[in-house]
Order: sequence, then structure tokens, then C-alpha cells
Amino acid sequence: MRRSTATVKKTYDLPPDLVKRVKKVLDARTETEAIILCMNEVAFRDDVERTLKETGGKLPEFRPLR
Repeated sequence: MRRSTATVKKTYDLPPDLVKRVKKVLDARTETEAIILCMNEVAFRDDVERTLKETGGKLPEFRPLR
């Protein structure tokens, strides 16, 4: 699924300790980067789950990059 690079200003009430932990675990430079990385991971997991459902649990054949 294609992801947009456009951004939108949002305000959320997030647990500061969790944001700090995620930032450290992901080696993110900023809190925003840490949150975006987390959101991308969730979106990726959704893509994988959808693909598995659509293919009846069998992954499509992947072609080598070369």
C-alpha cells in the first residue's frame, strides 16, 4: 500500500515514559520520528495480515531483486 509523505499537525495525549522508551528502542532522533516509525510498523503488519487472508495463508511468490 502506498504511503503519503504529507504530514498533518495533530495533538495527542501520550504517556511520556512510553514515548521515551519507544524513541530509545527505535533509535529515533525525535519523538515524532518514533511515533511515525511505530505507525509504519502497524501499517506494515496490517498489509501482511491482509495479504495472508487474501492468499489463503500462502505468501505470493517473490522474485529475486537481481
